[in-house]
Amino acid sequence: MNTFRYFMPVDTYFGRDCIAEHKEVLKKLGKKAMIVTGRTSAKKNGSQKDVTDALEALDMQWVLFDEIGENPDVETVVRAAELAKKKRLILLLGSAAALLWMLPKPLRY
Repeated sequence: MNTFRYFMPVDTYFGRDCIAEHKEVLKKLGKKAMIVTGRTSAKKNGSQKDVTDALEALDMQWVLFDEIGENPDVETVVRAAELAKKKRLILLLGSAAALLWMLPKPLRY
């Protein structure tokens, strides 16, 4: 097996109102954001509204892609990637577990 190095810096904020309290961090990451979520949970638990409120308070443009289901297929990832490219998005924000495993790499290209 070839050797390799994997480096993924993480800055985690946790707790009630953490998005509102730390929204300035988002401004440093780009001017346009794509929110990637599942179909309903982010809406029901309020996290989607927290993020959109923060982005709007920062005067940042955003697009919602809420089509991530369980075990997303390649076609879903391609649709998300095409939307990100079309809108020239830089920052991806996600609440679906699939974002962690399937979307970041394909959406970067």
